Amino acid sequence: MKIRPGIRNVTTVIVFLLLNISFGYGQELVESDSTITRDPDTTEEKITEEGKKTPPSFWNTYVFGPLRLRLSYEVAYKFTRPDRIRKNRFSLGLKYSKSLSDHISLQAETKLFSFLKSDHRTRPTELWMNDKSTAVDIAFGSLTRDAYIQASIRKTSIKLGMQTVDWGESEFAIVTNEISPLDYREPLNLNVDELRFAQLMLMVDQYTSFGNWTVFFNPAPRFNQHPKPGTAYYIDPFNGSVEYQMEQQRGFFFETGFRWKKTFGKSDVSVMAARLINNDYAVRLVKPGLMLQRKEPYFISGATFNYAIKNFLIKGEAAMKFSKTFNDAAFQVVKRNAFDASLGVDYTVNSTLTLGLEAVNYHIMDRDNEVVGLPKNNYMILFVLSKKLKNDDLSINCVTMYNGPYSSFFNLLTASYNWNDHVTTDFYLNFPVTNNEKSGFYRYRDEKLLGLTFQYQF
Repeated sequence: MKIRPGIRNVTTVIVFLLLNISFGYGQELVESDSTITRDPDTTEEKITEEGKKTPPSFWNTYVFGPLRLRLSYEVAYKFTRPDRIRKNRFSLGLKYSKSLSDHISLQAETKLFSFLKSDHRTRPTELWMNDKSTAVDIAFGSLTRDAYIQASIRKTSIKLGMQTVDWGESEFAIVTNEISPLDYREPLNLNVDELRFAQLMLMVDQYTSFGNWTVFFNPAPRFNQHPKPGTAYYIDPFNGSVEYQMEQQRGFFFETGFRWKKTFGKSDVSVMAARLINNDYAVRLVKPGLMLQRKEPYFISGATFNYAIKNFLIKGEAAMKFSKTFNDAAFQVVKRNAFDASLGVDYTVNSTLTLGLEAVNYHIMDRDNEVVGLPKNNYMILFVLSKKLKNDDLSINCVTMYNGPYSSFFNLLTASYNWNDHVTTDFYLNFPVTNNEKSGFYRYRDEKLLGLTFQYQF
């Protein structure tokens, strides 16, 4: 019998995911007359009815006990063209949390993806099985948020490993939280927290009576990820006529900075300063057909605050960014300072309903005609509604964003329902609206998506 390519792709992915799950995982010990069960994370010995001690299981104590898995399938269709699939993927999420002693612990969170045929991130590839290769429309990927070891000594916490950092207050804007790069291969995802990926960092937190201090050091910064050639959302502004190469640079391209944060009841304030590397490469044209990419450092100083009063939470952040890089009409690098700010207010109507309003502005200081591609002020106004129903098992969120000066709207409706402790269904509707060719959403104006995600957590 001849197997169709689509079915063969799905079968391959299912086999790939099953091979990543150990057989027997998820089986729990059942308490009976002959066995006293322990927490799977403990190292205590088990005692049988004969009074004999048996050593604890290494696999339950250090592998399966601290490990949580989440298997999900996501599909999304273009609303305007139901025959066009934009997402068709499986993912396996792994979360590991283990205390090795009173002072040392391990934390890890990552997700493995398999992008099936018609997913916007799928590219034709060669798949090898049993020493034979076959051409398939499939791709694999991963996104790691954290994988570090943490040591706590009195009022000091030290973390070393792959980490993400979020020092901002806005859920949708990037003002002070510039440290972690973002995965823009999912360009229609407004949840910035889901787009961050980890970098190798050393982080030290010092807790004192007059505030908490945080210092970080990143020896090898990573950069934003953008759609790859061959994927649906990839756009080449030069239609293949320009080659990109990394420029040879001397010097130390590290990142370091600090933050001080003080909490006052339900309110807090923080200040920060850092030396960062721009999350996108700076590019310059050196000759026709050749563009060089280079790392460009800049400095940031900023502040954030939260102020709670009755049912209102007022929040904001602002940051000065010195020597940010831009391009001129000849694709040469020019530098300008920037000032970004956001101000928002959340109103809790009751225990199940919250309303939010936020304004954000990105301002290029001393902008002149030399800077091209970006306006002097790029601003957003967001309205957010969050509602919980069915004893908090059903949550509904609605976000409407206006972006100027090149008028565009982006509407997002999401809903999540927890059927039980293991099964969750997510629904979302993306609806961008714009007719302005200068708008950043213009290329996605027809990407009105209806999506469903099914998740099972072990």
